Amino acid sequence: MNRIPEYPESAVFSKDIKDLVEPLLQNLHDGISELTFYSLLIHSKKYDYRLTKTKTGAVLLLRKKNGKDYFVPLNKMPSNQEIETLKKDGYSAVLVGESILKDFLEREPDKVSAFEKDRDNADYVYLKTELAELKGKTFHKKKNHVNSFVKNYAPAVELLTEKNVHDAAEILEKWQQAHLEIPSDYETAKAALSLIGEAPFFGIVVYVGAEPAGFALGETLGGGETFCTHFEKGIESYKGIYQYLNQIMAAKLDGQIKFINREQDLGDEGLRQSKMTYRPYKFIEKYKEKI
Repeated sequence: MNRIPEYPESAVFSKDIKDLVEPLLQNLHDGISELTFYSLLIHSKKYDYRLTKTKTGAVLLLRKKNGKDYFVPLNKMPSNQEIETLKKDGYSAVLVGESILKDFLEREPDKVSAFEKDRDNADYVYLKTELAELKGKTFHKKKNHVNSFVKNYAPAVELLTEKNVHDAAEILEKWQQAHLEIPSDYETAKAALSLIGEAPFFGIVVYVGAEPAGFALGETLGGGETFCTHFEKGIESYKGIYQYLNQIMAAKLDGQIKFINREQDLGDEGLRQSKMTYRPYKFIEKYKEKI
């Protein structure tokens, strides 16, 4: 494909459009966890992602979630007239980065009340050194969990590659069997594992003896100072596996990484409390159009 279709036409989000969309994504500077090519690709089936552009040059990602239609601006917001057309067609804006919203409101200041922060989708960002070292009273309990895990299980850690991706897949299948009663990211995690060796993912696999016990996988975001952890899956019978995955993943990251984006809590109160206990350094705010 050599061009992005003009709305209302659109193209299915696939590997075929990588050359068209990846440069746009690499120019985004807000650090939103969803907006990398391969993150979008592994979620493309779940959200029925499609790519389109408006007459004014706004490139939009169309998505479906919970039976509703949304658009995500990838370079700038559409014009007011185009937004009204999208609204009539049932679309509203989500995952709007701060820089894109700021640019839009400078042109259309009367629209400031049309947008609001989407707290449930705000990304949690941590200092890598804090997650790797777990120093101080704040992290005392977590450090104890990690120390206990190491003492009890003497884990071994390998980088996640094509040679051992089957072990990560085994972990994922066991994890899924233990979580059949709740909605999960099983399918997207499975899609991510299928791209090991192709996508610029970095990951680890943790072993207890000869048994795969957990894995973590993510990628570096634009700019190179932030790593985003997309997935952590562990066999929960190994007590402390998640605290260990969090700590050892941070410790294994390249020295140029300063921050770790651990994505959003999606409004899950238990997950929110858990993420807050790791003392986030900041949040990556995302905005949505008020409906």
